[in-house]
Amino acid sequence: MFAPARLLQYWPETALLRRGTIYALSFLALAGVGWLTGDQGYLWSATASIWTCLADRQGTASARFSSLGAVGIGGAVASALGAVVAPTPGLALLVAMAGGLAAGLAETRGPASAMAAKLLYVVLVAACLQPAAGPDLAALALQGGLDYLRGGVFACIACLALIPSERDERPRAEVVAVYDALVRFAAALADTAHGSDLAACKQDIRNRIEAARHAIEARRSLRDPSSLLHHAYAVGVADAHFALLIVAGELRERAGTAHGLPLRHIARAVADARGQVSHALGRPAPDLPALSAALRHELRRLTAPDANISAPPSYQSALSALARHPDFDTWRSGFAWPRHGLGHGLRRIVRALADHAARDTLAARHALRLALAGSLSLVPAQLWHLDHGYWVAVTVIMVLSPQLQTTRQVSLKRFAGSLAGALCACVIGLLHPAPAVALGISAAFLAGAYASRLAGQPAAFAFCLTPAVILFSWVGAPAVDSSHFAALRGIDTALGCLIALATYYVLAPRVEMSRVFRHAVDAVAVNAVYLRAAFAASRVADAAKPPAVSRLEALRIAAGRASTRAEHTLAQSAGALAPDYAGAYKLVHATARRMAALAGVVRAGVESGAFTLPAGAEVRARMAQLEAQLAELAMRPGLAGHAGTAEHPGLPCAAATIDAFLAEQGDYAAAHIAAAHAAMADLRALGAAARKPLERRRAHSG
Repeated sequence: MFAPARLLQYWPETALLRRGTIYALSFLALAGVGWLTGDQGYLWSATASIWTCLADRQGTASARFSSLGAVGIGGAVASALGAVVAPTPGLALLVAMAGGLAAGLAETRGPASAMAAKLLYVVLVAACLQPAAGPDLAALALQGGLDYLRGGVFACIACLALIPSERDERPRAEVVAVYDALVRFAAALADTAHGSDLAACKQDIRNRIEAARHAIEARRSLRDPSSLLHHAYAVGVADAHFALLIVAGELRERAGTAHGLPLRHIARAVADARGQVSHALGRPAPDLPALSAALRHELRRLTAPDANISAPPSYQSALSALARHPDFDTWRSGFAWPRHGLGHGLRRIVRALADHAARDTLAARHALRLALAGSLSLVPAQLWHLDHGYWVAVTVIMVLSPQLQTTRQVSLKRFAGSLAGALCACVIGLLHPAPAVALGISAAFLAGAYASRLAGQPAAFAFCLTPAVILFSWVGAPAVDSSHFAALRGIDTALGCLIALATYYVLAPRVEMSRVFRHAVDAVAVNAVYLRAAFAASRVADAAKPPAVSRLEALRIAAGRASTRAEHTLAQSAGALAPDYAGAYKLVHATARRMAALAGVVRAGVESGAFTLPAGAEVRARMAQLEAQLAELAMRPGLAGHAGTAEHPGLPCAAATIDAFLAEQGDYAAAHIAAAHAAMADLRALGAAARKPLERRRAHSG
């Protein structure tokens, strides 16, 4: 009673079994036609259906089709390419290595892209081991590609037609999430007693704003462009709130408890704006023009003079800048969707490859492991001319992951499941079932394999997939002895697991120190450039020449993205860093964020119109010096001499003037520049103690 009860907890849910049955029926339809007609091409189509259905996932129809189409349609190209290079073992090895590198680098695109790339690599390796030769090689390769395309397209249609997709509600949820993060940030600002982590709140808001913008960009179409404009306006209003909250956080940090900021009023106003967004976007047919008008009204409430009468002058300047935020019609007249051509996409690919090209990056080392393991899995089949050798490659590709612990666990579970599945197939084979019965049993096991994969159970997935593939192979070659075939499949699985573990130990992962350091330097440089541009705008601005707001906004967004990327990269490697080294990085990122906040304060004072422009000659000269120091910080962080960070005497300025305001911000900027140089110098000094062998010991400075 106890053992069956424990096994039942691993039984997949009914919804997963239903999906697995639909996937198996797609395979059964193609395999059944192949068995009835004797056409081997349909058996390859059934194999294409197996791999295509493995790429399916939860989500909207467009998201699902991107994964299904990549394997079902792109696999036809991989099949034809593998068939062309199959007669030449050396060329097949080179193609397998190139495919492994591409599949490994796909890990940087997310789990869905990584799975699709792995499945395409499986198809490529399987096609490289197909016995295709002769003068009509091109025709055979083309026919193999068409057979695969037939199965892939059939599986795509079956999955999308029979399995319901989620409704595409983007960007509603993403816009609401932005305002939820704003509410948390405003509440953390107002809660001065507990000292909440403002840096985490800022990073959360920046991530959600970027996610909302990506969702809006992804939904762009000619069908309903006006609704997306209102969503983009809502995100723009949220970004304006975020800029004000950053200024408020900077001023609160400077003044301490005697800040005089209306933080509770800010929290109430942001909460009201969030309520308007949630109420409007929660309806099936939201009134988006009314929402845009309501958000503009909430901005006027936030900047009302009565509620902010006791606020300090710097915050008053930020309020004045926020009050100038345009309404929807004015904003729309100057708004333009970003245009990204082919050159932009190529530059992004080149930058991504360069970012992951260092020897210590996880993605690069995983790509090398996958290429090496995939190539090694071809060698036994090519040396001994084995027609079942592709199962070694399948095991290697599906077991390998960027993390050793994951690879160990998956290898053990997959090997145990495959061994049990092979024994189960032997038992079924000893009963000598009819081909139709064997095909039905294969489809039943395949349904269990799909359901187990969706449930995240690699052992059950391997247990169900092994007899499904063995029985399916018997249908194509019924003369093969069942026990012999099952034993070969178990040996292939064991060999694949050993190759995966061996390549992992040969190319063991390292701490991504180069990316962590490079992204930290980029964050400091971009934030320094943003602060320099803010001071330059304050230096040259006058009543007849207002500052270039659009350029400063672009720099603000770039600075936020650079800081977010650097903090995300640090979080990925934080567990393998020594505490002193991780603390030095956190200090660098905190200093970069302070420079961005200071730039917001400077912009608020200059753009608000609260001060009479231009600034005096002495202040402009001081701003020019700061711009030179910030340029040096951007170019040579941590390498400046003492002259670049020397203290300057205070400038005699009348109170409540632009000169006094800029002089005060200049003092803070000098302190931030010195802190940034000192933090980067500490990082360079600690560089020799930056690495730690994984799962052995922590690195110590010295």
